[in-house]
Amino acid sequence: MKILSVDSSSVSASVAITENGVTLAENFINNGLTHSQTLMPMVEKTLNDANISAKDIELFAITNGPGSFTGVRIGIASIKGMADALNKKCVAISTLEAIAEPLKNEDCIACAVMDARCNQVYTAMFESGKRLCEDKAVLIDELGQELKNYNKKVVFIGDGSVLCYEKLKDVVTECEVAYESIRYIHASSIGRIAEEKVKNGEMSINSENLVPFYLRLPQAERELNNKKSLKKENIK
Repeated sequence: MKILSVDSSSVSASVAITENGVTLAENFINNGLTHSQTLMPMVEKTLNDANISAKDIELFAITNGPGSFTGVRIGIASIKGMADALNKKCVAISTLEAIAEPLKNEDCIACAVMDARCNQVYTAMFESGKRLCEDKAVLIDELGQELKNYNKKVVFIGDGSVLCYEKLKDVVTECEVAYESIRYIHASSIGRIAEEKVKNGEMSINSENLVPFYLRLPQAERELNNKKSLKKENIK
């Protein structure tokens, strides 16, 4: 099964084409440009690198969050457009699950962490590829208290890994940061997860049913709600 996978949920972006667990082509960037500028050219380049056309793609996979609100929307809109035009199915993958995938064969607790700012992270823990908790947004100090309950080495992975390590290394006694080469999401991880899910009987979906997964409201909406709350208090 040829799968085109995309991630644009964080500062980096990646596109890959995989087939039967093998990466046919992959492109990754972390250059600070907006994903709206870079994503579709990356898709075209990856198809060219794999020497196939978009019509050869049998399934589309995408990280649908948590992550950057704008980045997640750009990725999903891109996948929706391609899948709808080609009448192909889609699979949505948790960003945190994709982050942790490179550690699935390591003897450790893989702690996927994304910097959510304000001393918070989006996080989930995995062991041998198995999920230990649901995706959540927590304060870094709260994460440290939770990780103390695992009697095993913890490896932080994701764009919040260095931040968490520096803040928690004295709290979580056996912890380390994943190698930089695997620290950020590579779309090939998404393709491998998607293929495994489909083989295990999890249903792919139509592009119209592909939606973002947010753990928090967008900043603009949070600020609007705060203003409304303050206004109500002033009225009282």
